[in-house]
Amino acid sequence: MLKTLAVLVVLLSSVTCFFLSEKDICEAEKARWNQCFEGFINKTTELNEAAKEILESSSTVAPSHYENHKKHFKSLVQCVGDIHCKGMRKLIKFEWDTFDFYMEMDDGTAEQCVKEADQTLPLHSCIHPKDYKFPTGNDFNKEILSCTKEVLENTECSAEDKKNVMRGALAVKDMYDIFSFHLKSEDLVNEFDLKFDRTKYL
Repeated sequence: MLKTLAVLVVLLSSVTCFFLSEKDICEAEKARWNQCFEGFINKTTELNEAAKEILESSSTVAPSHYENHKKHFKSLVQCVGDIHCKGMRKLIKFEWDTFDFYMEMDDGTAEQCVKEADQTLPLHSCIHPKDYKFPTGNDFNKEILSCTKEVLENTECSAEDKKNVMRGALAVKDMYDIFSFHLKSEDLVNEFDLKFDRTKYL
């Protein structure tokens, strides 16, 4: 009898802690988010100041500047970690994870062959809407894959590199399609509860 009562008490405590901890989890996520983002802004300012000094002392920006920002962005994504609580932060994290995946697919030899063919800006235009407004329109979304494929045809990238870039482009297209729905209203944003799944594209 006492043993059964003890088990019931433990179960009740666990259930109570679960319901109480949801708010605590969200508060902890918010604090971590703010801390990571503040560090990101400070570091970005440092990188931009360094690039400005280089521009003032020469006519070009050091090639490592872009790479530094990529590494810095990845550090932000890792710092924030998984977001449990639904809403705007989870939506933004979904976007970050999607672009992190895209950059991974477009990295290394894929990035190099696109650059050698002078197709970096055209490829960028396929993935990013010119005015950066969200949600993106269906006219832009439906052209992402065909635009990316057309740009890649102007390169000498290997079949594997092209496949990887297309994987990243598909992930971005899917993200824009999802956002086109969720960004219609604040209520839909507050209910956003999706997590980016990279295995879907591999």
